Amino acid sequence: MEFLISRQWSVMERFDITDPQGALAFEARGHLGASITLHDASGRQAAAVTKHVFSEVHEVEVGGQRVAQVRHTGFFGDRYEIESAYGVLTAQGRLMSGDLTLARDGQLVAQMARQFSLREKFAVDIADSENAAFILAVLLAVEAIHDERNNNRH
Repeated sequence: MEFLISRQWSVMERFDITDPQGALAFEARGHLGASITLHDASGRQAAAVTKHVFSEVHEVEVGGQRVAQVRHTGFFGDRYEIESAYGVLTAQGRLMSGDLTLARDGQLVAQMARQFSLREKFAVDIADSENAAFILAVLLAVEAIHDERNNNRH
């Protein structure tokens, strides 16, 4: 499954997530530093990402159930561990350039790549066997942790 995430400039963060033809698949609302909700094309909440207070850990909920915790691992680099009801996943890449891979047991689950545009845009390719809302929520959690770590350095 392929998606395109387009970041909009507004008081609240908003991401349109479309299919390759441009049709709205999901919309993410909220703030990367606190909580984000992911809504399907009909407006129903499909997933949510919330940040633990005083921690870099973010939780992912799908269907109202907590299904994952996302955290940065190591001291340097963009490497993340996701403990989930769907197994342990790892995310790694160069988020400054917008490239990230997500794997389970060494098998590629999803990859994200920045596209050149006036606005921030990311192409996301998710394995057909995966829950798209869950994977997109995990990617948003990883980006939130990355942004928070970057802001704390400056």
